[in-house]
Amino acid sequence: MTYAYHSNIRLGLVSLMVNQLDKMTDFYTKTIGFSILNQTNHKTVLTTDGQTAFLELVQSQSPRQITYGLYHTAILVPNRYDLGLALHHLISNGVPLEGAADHGYSEAIYLSDPEGNGIEIYRDKETSYWDIREDGRIIGVTEPMDAQSMLDSLSEIPAHFKLSEKTILGHVHLSVKDALSSSQLYQKVFDMGDKMTIPTASWIASGQYHHHLAFNHWAGPNLKAHPVGIPGLNFITIEFSDSILFAASLKKASLYGLPIVEKSENQFTLQDSDGIVTKVILVSKT
Repeated sequence: MTYAYHSNIRLGLVSLMVNQLDKMTDFYTKTIGFSILNQTNHKTVLTTDGQTAFLELVQSQSPRQITYGLYHTAILVPNRYDLGLALHHLISNGVPLEGAADHGYSEAIYLSDPEGNGIEIYRDKETSYWDIREDGRIIGVTEPMDAQSMLDSLSEIPAHFKLSEKTILGHVHLSVKDALSSSQLYQKVFDMGDKMTIPTASWIASGQYHHHLAFNHWAGPNLKAHPVGIPGLNFITIEFSDSILFAASLKKASLYGLPIVEKSENQFTLQDSDGIVTKVILVSKT
């Protein structure tokens, strides 16, 4: 089976290592609008639909370091109305925003959590608005978002904000040493296509989506790879429902030199030269 936009993959759980688990749990529930799926003294698993693990916060005792890793986790809400509710909630609660933009194919709000992990909350436009080229590339822009019309469209505002249960993980944007090299490697291993590339960044996707993964080297070439266990990105998850494609991805990881650090029948884990860990899972067809 394929997923939305004829994609062969979908993104699963994102795991973050955090220093202040209670504070971060409060932020992601009260400010961002997640619900708690399960919780222990050292880990909180967050959900939007009460069933699917979306984001995991894991306690770390290590000090934060400036390394490659996560640029932002992108939370995809179902429609413009839901994005407006999120924007209203953030503004009403005085949450610092880092920007908002119309990207042609989407509208997006940007902010960071209390430990500096980037967050994008966005909605996709209908594909008729996307700038889709003959070769399959999907060109994005960065223009002002019409926030006022979004807020003006809100006819009823709930007393307690929660993300819609139809909210999913839209994409993950990564900070790396060399965006073009990382992009080409992940394209090969996961059979993704280059949707847009500029000299310092690249956006890639499976199928006809605008991007599932993005890479930039805006932090420069001199940061360290992200060590396991320190605050920041712990791992991302890519899910296949087709066993043939799953097996092909495993084979290509070996072929193209993306190190496999764990392997079982239905799962393997990769760690690239920037320290970014990707869990690849074969899931049941639904």
